Amino acid sequence: MIKRPLNARFRAAVLNGRKTTTIRDKAWPVGIPIMLYSWSGRPYRSKQIDVAPIVVMGFWTIRIAHRVDGVMGYDCGKESGPELHVTEGFASQEDMDAWFRAKVKPGKVVRKTLMMFRRVEA
Repeated sequence: MIKRPLNARFRAAVLNGRKTTTIRDKAWPVGIPIMLYSWSGRPYRSKQIDVAPIVVMGFWTIRIAHRVDGVMGYDCGKESGPELHVTEGFASQEDMDAWFRAKVKPGKVVRKTLMMFRRVEA
């Protein structure tokens, strides 16, 4: 089974079914079982903890913009369903903005992949 890392802060959101999307640099394979894991301590220097097996159901390109005034913008093809910050496992839109504000330089726009997934039985 393919394994992909998950930040430990999102573990509970995946397990309770609230986090159903993930934003990554490249798309993961659709329809192939993937085990999400988090590190027990420092990345690459600690044990991997399996979180949940998932299957990616589809993906879109997402553009994440960080304006020079600090405002964040998210442009993707996903037009229905819960708000993005909810499916991403964040507590609020402000929480998601703070996460990506630290990852995207002011005045820049990055292109990533937004994937929708569902949990499967191991």
